[in-house]
Amino acid sequence: MISRRDFLKLGGAALLSASFPALRLPAAGPTAPLVVYHGSRKYPKIAMTFDDCWHPQVLEQLMAIAEPFPGFHFTFFAIGDAIEIDEAMRPGIWKRLYQAGHEIGYHTYQHVDPQVMSKQSLLNDYARWYSTLSQAVGTDLPVHFARPPYDDLSLSWQEFCLEQGLVATLYSTGFEASTMPESMRLASQAVNGDIVQMHTYQDPPHARFDLDITATAVPYLARQGFTLITMTQLYDDLLIEQNNSDGCDVGRGNSPTRTCLD
Repeated sequence: MISRRDFLKLGGAALLSASFPALRLPAAGPTAPLVVYHGSRKYPKIAMTFDDCWHPQVLEQLMAIAEPFPGFHFTFFAIGDAIEIDEAMRPGIWKRLYQAGHEIGYHTYQHVDPQVMSKQSLLNDYARWYSTLSQAVGTDLPVHFARPPYDDLSLSWQEFCLEQGLVATLYSTGFEASTMPESMRLASQAVNGDIVQMHTYQDPPHARFDLDITATAVPYLARQGFTLITMTQLYDDLLIEQNNSDGCDVGRGNSPTRTCLD
């Protein structure tokens, strides 16, 4: 059976052209790397993501915000430096986060702009980042998504993601604003399949404000009927939608031989 990572590599070009026809990326070998900005618009599901991931006490409080809502999980695009410092301050914080069902994605080791890094430099950086994460969690864990610092989809970043089998991940919205009413106005505009970019900034006041936004937005979104899911769950729904009709192979119609996904 083909692995999910091999499927991403083999199916990437077709999915990219189907999902984002206006997007033009430089060619990187025989196929272009995947880039995702949002999930399926069919389902009331949203991926709420957090970049940087400083301050272990903020991470603990974010987990506490999601906990009362069954099936609600976040995706954390962590800097390697932050993982290391968080772990020193709160040993076991990243293991607890992972065991609680949240997802972890790559955001480089020191938040360096990919534009100034070669593909090989990014591969080396990822290896260091992954080693740090594995030590913090206590096991090797699957990593499928990578968000570039400064949203820079440089050619080196695209080539790196293709070689490493990662999905380059941007976003369709964010709730960060200068005031809470403005942040909630943005949250009120969320739609099915949104990828929401938030942060736990290194600057404590800004980290605290994003935490306060999340504490207000999550119950609000739940009342609107949304479920907050990981990037993997959001992306799997998108793959099914793009490659299948209600879970079954496109073009098979009502044929008794059509093949459906589990």
